[in-house]
Amino acid sequence: MSPAEASAIALTDSDVANGGDLMVHNCEDCACAVSGERSTRRQLSELPTVELVRAAEVLQIALDDEYRVLFNPAGNGGVVVVNRPAHGIFESFGTPRTAADAVTDARGRGIVTRLLEQGVIHERDHPPVPQFQDSTELTAWLHVTNACNLRCPYCYVHKSQEHMGDEVGREAVDALVRSARANGFRSLRLKYAGGEASLNSAVLLALHDYAAQQAASSGIELSAVLLSNGVAISERLAGELRQRDIRVMISLDGIGAAHDAQRPTVNGRPSSPMVSRTIDRLVRCGLRPHLSITITNRNLAAVAEVVRFALERDLTFSLNFFRDNDCAASFADLQYQEREMITGVLDAFAVIGELLPSWSVLGAVLDRGQLLQPRRRSCGVGDDYVVIDQHGQVAKCHMELGATLGDVRTMDPVQAIRRDTSGVRNLLADQKDGCRTCSWRNWCSGGCSVATFRATGRFDVRSPNCNIYRAIYPEALKLEGRRLLKFATAPG
Repeated sequence: MSPAEASAIALTDSDVANGGDLMVHNCEDCACAVSGERSTRRQLSELPTVELVRAAEVLQIALDDEYRVLFNPAGNGGVVVVNRPAHGIFESFGTPRTAADAVTDARGRGIVTRLLEQGVIHERDHPPVPQFQDSTELTAWLHVTNACNLRCPYCYVHKSQEHMGDEVGREAVDALVRSARANGFRSLRLKYAGGEASLNSAVLLALHDYAAQQAASSGIELSAVLLSNGVAISERLAGELRQRDIRVMISLDGIGAAHDAQRPTVNGRPSSPMVSRTIDRLVRCGLRPHLSITITNRNLAAVAEVVRFALERDLTFSLNFFRDNDCAASFADLQYQEREMITGVLDAFAVIGELLPSWSVLGAVLDRGQLLQPRRRSCGVGDDYVVIDQHGQVAKCHMELGATLGDVRTMDPVQAIRRDTSGVRNLLADQKDGCRTCSWRNWCSGGCSVATFRATGRFDVRSPNCNIYRAIYPEALKLEGRRLLKFATAPG
């Protein structure tokens, strides 16, 4: 074995203790799949004897003088961190050769195995092909109330005092369970939303208990999350949620005044003290919330501070870019510019780099995109995501609550959203101009279709955030590389 092979290191998420559990998917406030089965990357028991070659589109990103991140955007995901000797082994496959030609010992063969499994080298004439996983989970947004105790300028809901009642809620659950079984889903995820869903907590809890019974009797796995502004969750409600294993997502857009600038109460008063109190209450009772940070032009400079708040408390979080809508149209100061958005996100990334969490940020900090597994579409709209309003009416997207397709009492919700051709069109990335030849097309998947249509009047073009995504994706891969270096427990 050569000295270079002896000192070669290649690290992947398999080298982090409980690595699979740390690949956090967080799109709780949107239609993104949260539990779709991850792409299965190759696991090799032995190396092939045919010639191997370096993948054409591999990104090589330096972490420092010794380590680099390798990532193949044309593959099935997976970051590998290599030191100089391991990088030399990778580079040796610039010319096709067998593993036996490139390395001489078990250590070297282990490095080649890692590179093959992560798709940064491949068998000659057989480059990796993205493996898109069919969804096994139906996600449903249940609009349990139209009422809210805040007046956020970017909200897309026309507020009223209408609530979902017990009977409508049960009918919605019955329809979802039937639809999940009829369409081959193994699990059902409920997102209790509004308005402010906690304002209708009695119905919410009764609805969840009923859903648990119906899902269990039908052989369907059930999970749930409460999407909340964090103002009205009492100690008692927190305990009820924990008892039922209902996760909680709290919207937090800044610390103090930065949050209050875009999430004031109905009376225009600050909400941040109440939200901070709720977060502390949830943590104390063992129900650690996920924080959703919506970025507008108003709070760009404050995003890093709220990211620090989350990481210092070991809370997961997601970054979501403001999406224009009719309700927000009168607030011109919400719209952001590319350069300012990139700067704000990279400032937040700097804090992540300083306080690196053990969990991967690749599924949480890239707006509607993620770098954990390739996807045909950016979210589940029109496929495995259903919205049911307070009246039991079915819609394709929560941002288009008014565009209903029918009633849960008389239709299969999944078939209704799949057959609709008049509403939002959630096209494949390969069907969008500007996406077909882009290396990132299977990771941003063209961005949010509703936001793209709002900005361009078309569904078949790339996201207006395309340049932002291109700027921040390599920086996110650096964060993942640094995470692997910090938390890896095996020598690679």
